[in-house]
Amino acid sequence: MNKKYRFHICHLTSVHPRNDSRIFHKMCKSLASKDVKVTLVVADGKGNEVIDNVEIIDIGAPSGRIKRITQTTAKIFNKAKELNADVFHLHDPELLLIAKKLKKLNKKVIFDSHEDTVNTILVSPYLKSPVSNIISLFYENFERYACKKIDGVIGATPHIENYFKKFAKQTENINNYPILSDKKQEHISWDQKKNEVCYVGSIDDTRGIKELMDSLEITKSEARLNLAGMYSSPTLEKEVKEHKNYHLVNDFGYINSEDVENIYNRSMVGVVTLHPIPTFLVSLPIKMFEYMVAGIPFIASDFPYWRSLLKGSDCCIFVDPQKPKEIADAIDYFMLNKETAKQMGEVGQKLVYENFSWESQSDKLLTFYQKVLSN
Repeated sequence: MNKKYRFHICHLTSVHPRNDSRIFHKMCKSLASKDVKVTLVVADGKGNEVIDNVEIIDIGAPSGRIKRITQTTAKIFNKAKELNADVFHLHDPELLLIAKKLKKLNKKVIFDSHEDTVNTILVSPYLKSPVSNIISLFYENFERYACKKIDGVIGATPHIENYFKKFAKQTENINNYPILSDKKQEHISWDQKKNEVCYVGSIDDTRGIKELMDSLEITKSEARLNLAGMYSSPTLEKEVKEHKNYHLVNDFGYINSEDVENIYNRSMVGVVTLHPIPTFLVSLPIKMFEYMVAGIPFIASDFPYWRSLLKGSDCCIFVDPQKPKEIADAIDYFMLNKETAKQMGEVGQKLVYENFSWESQSDKLLTFYQKVLSN
């Protein structure tokens, strides 16, 4: 007997991996658990499969960026036509190229803006002014035109949603908060933690890796850095590994979620010292919430939005992310005041469980689909 579903949602991505945290683990899996038929179309060349009641369809990996934007988007559109879902949920800016075509098929279409793309283009390391200014302006006009024609837009932060409210038919803010229902509460004793600070995530100049590396020689507590993630370029990776303080780094590379938990367990403090560029000033970095879930305090960029978000809770130390001495002083404070660090970690853990759960966002997502379908 065929199962009866509420409706069919098809997520489309030409860029993200099939196991993407926001798309698959949060959105797709939570919807599938609520009697929604969920299909995820990807372009990674790893084949089709069904995981946790989510049907994953692979249209093949592109051989370059140009082919991804042209051929891959066309393949995704053709596959979407075959699937005949109730709502098509687009996760990449380039997929706005097929949004109008999907609307002509009388389909409900929504766009999920994971980041402030207009400003991201402006600070791209691969583009130089005035080229970045021209491309950013072109994309801004294209995005506005495309999003006026579709049924709704989701913003991954309040700032992003507010931007789209100016011209989209309807919007919703679905924050990228952590999934708390599957988090283990067992953590090792603080007496067993080492004099180690951790950074887990994309490793990039604008995310503060150079200042963090420079801070290590200034510390008085002989702290080591647990570093995990992918480098933004081979050049940066070479630069970090040739840094005079690299001998103070435990470089784990790109690791799975279980190994991430192990790093949090052994570390006394996390670091999220992003540079003050427009896209970061109003961002919601998932690593900040992960540190809180793990019960460790963290060192954060002194952004007004982040201060207001944490509601004055004493769970971190704010610093100027471009001043290694401030970062070093914060590291030393935690390393030399272990009991205080433990208490601040507990404050953060309580805060995240009370205010920043994915479970609250999954309910908003389901309601948004229902609104789109009812209009």
